[in-house]
Amino acid sequence: MDVGPWAEEKLDCLRKYLEAYTTILKDQKFKGYFYIDAFAGPGLLKLRAREERSPVQKSLLETAGYAANDEGEETYLAGSPRIALGIENRFTDYVFVEQDPVRIGRLKDLEAEFSSNQTRIHIREQDCNAYLRKLIGDMNDKWSQWRGIVFLDPFGMQVPWNTIAELGATRAVEVLINFPVGMAIQRLLKRSGQFTEKEKSKLNGYFGTDEWYGLLYKYKTDLIGQQVEKVQESGDLLVRWYRKRLKEIFGYVTEAREIQSTTGRPLYYLIFAGPNKVGANIASHVLKQGARRVR
Repeated sequence: MDVGPWAEEKLDCLRKYLEAYTTILKDQKFKGYFYIDAFAGPGLLKLRAREERSPVQKSLLETAGYAANDEGEETYLAGSPRIALGIENRFTDYVFVEQDPVRIGRLKDLEAEFSSNQTRIHIREQDCNAYLRKLIGDMNDKWSQWRGIVFLDPFGMQVPWNTIAELGATRAVEVLINFPVGMAIQRLLKRSGQFTEKEKSKLNGYFGTDEWYGLLYKYKTDLIGQQVEKVQESGDLLVRWYRKRLKEIFGYVTEAREIQSTTGRPLYYLIFAGPNKVGANIASHVLKQGARRVR
């Protein structure tokens, strides 16, 4: 599985937060605390070739974990499952959700490597939305005994709002979300403001409302008549609105950390949301370091 160099930054943020999270939770009297990787991948990622890394980028590689062959032709980056399993104070339970059979096989190798009496690893070959909703239903009145964090790192818009809303309603789960404004969402938000019913339905499902249209598109009148135009700075506007909606559901939300391509183009934003102020403060400290943020 190939990833761009910007994945290093995202994974470094994940590692730092998980280390802080489990350091606090290990002394709490819960039945258990879990990490769910909703788009787990294979556990080891091939880094795409690029120009010589800057000192900062080299440092990120060292903290996230990597390996290269003797010729230096290929560089591999520890993916989110391996990073989560490699922290000092492990979770009691890990759930890796993945649909690709080849990646499932790699995750089973990780299970064999890391599973123990103190670390339970569960691999689920299914759609993450179906898994998360079933988990929420099965847990029902047991949430007072458990705490957990869900890493939602999709390639596009695979996590609709109703999944996120159900996670927030547990009052026990924190989420670290990849909000793919540049990689997926903006591609669907046409400059013309003209959408088919199918396109509108997809966007409505993702955002959980049709309010996005009135937020991002305005009517103007000129010599031709009434026209629709997309507002400037639509990306930042969308991020602020999405953060506001997360806060209404979870209670606490961080600023959104912008992750850029090697050319400086915004790709996506990392946003933490959860029911606990302490967790939000820690996540805010992690996400605000060395990057542009949207409040």
